[in-house]
Amino acid sequence: MSDRDKEGRPPAQNDDLPKRGPLGDVLPGKEKQDPRTRGGLPPEKVEDRPNVGTVKPEDYPEQQ
Repeated sequence: MSDRDKEGRPPAQNDDLPKRGPLGDVLPGKEKQDPRTRGGLPPEKVEDRPNVGTVKPEDYPEQQ
């Protein structure tokens, strides 16, 4: 028994995934939203972002 679907496509090229060319790249004009991902998170407001560090003048010793 073959692992291809009824149209002869390999399992990675079913209708739920973007259409791919022979090298595995997505074919132009065939993109639709990938059902495997919902997209990234929206960016946080600057005021809500955690502070990773602050620099004070005391952190830099005077050069001699």
